[in-house]
Parts: sequence; structure tokens; C-alpha cells
Amino acid sequence: MALLSVNNLSISFGGLKAVSDLNLSLEQGDLAGLIGPNGAGKTTAFNMLTGVYLPTSGDILLDGKSLVGLKPYQINHRGVARTFQNIRLFSDLTVIDNLKIAYHSHAKYGLLGAIARLPGFYSGEKEMHDKSMELLKIFKLDNKAEGLAKNLPYGEQSVLKLPGPWPLSPGSAIR
Repeated sequence: MALLSVNNLSISFGGLKAVSDLNLSLEQGDLAGLIGPNGAGKTTAFNMLTGVYLPTSGDILLDGKSLVGLKPYQINHRGVARTFQNIRLFSDLTVIDNLKIAYHSHAKYGLLGAIARLPGFYSGEKEMHDKSMELLKIFKLDNKAEGLAKNLPYGEQSVLKLPGPWPLSPGSAIR
């Protein structure tokens, strides 16, 4: 079974059919591109995959479970996210802090735990730090973890802006 399976995905806006019967199947580790001229529906397709738009018909399956009807944050929690061409980093924060921010939606402690600095807060922060360092090592940015994001060259900033949450192991989610 495919990791991501898109079956007959369509969406209409009024009388305009923006995407018609899109089919796509991706296995673990696949790398794919979606190309076409302006107005072909590429962005609309990504908006359906990430829950921004609700398809008129069809289904999107991740590990055999439908994503259709889920909110974008719920889809993101399942490991499907998108990124944009423009780079928007927290430029005055460190490289590692930019990554940790993406993990906070998965923190295993709540507001009270953070304010009171309960044990779960410290273990959660350590887990976020460790995951962030793993990812920085993969992209050979671990030696720049404590530097400010604004001081990275443009190419490295574009790597850093990839959406979170990142998987525990490389390739276990679709980006």
C-alpha cells in the first residue's frame, strides 16, 4: 500500500473545475514534483492535500487513512506539510530555536507545565532539542545551531524554513 494515495481528487469553484480527477501514489522515500503552467491547479492541489481546501470529490489517504475533512493542523500532525517559496524565519533567533518552534505543537506538556516548569516541561524541551539537532546534522547545519538564523547564507536559510513537524527519522513523512 502507498504511503500517500490520491484518488480522483477534484475541486470546483462555482462553474470552474480547478482540479479534475488527480491521481497520485507515493511510497516511502519517493521524491516527486508537480509541474504545469500558471493556472494549471498545482497550488490548488497542494491546498487540498494540506486541508486548506476541501475537495469536491475524491480521497486523500495517508497510511490508508483519509485526510479529507481534517483541519490543516490535524493533517500537519500526521506528517503532511507544505512550504512556500518565500523565506520567513525568526531571524533574530538561533538556528536551533527556529526548529524547536516547529515542534511546539507536539509538546508533551501544557501551558501550566511550562509556567510551573514541571518535570514534563524539561523532558519535552530536551526531546525537542535532540530532534532538532538530529535534523540539523542531516542537513549539515549542526555546527551553526547556536548562530542566528539571519546569518545563514540564503541556501541554508531555505533549508531551515522547511515546515515542521519533522519526523523522528528522515523520510518518515511527506513534505
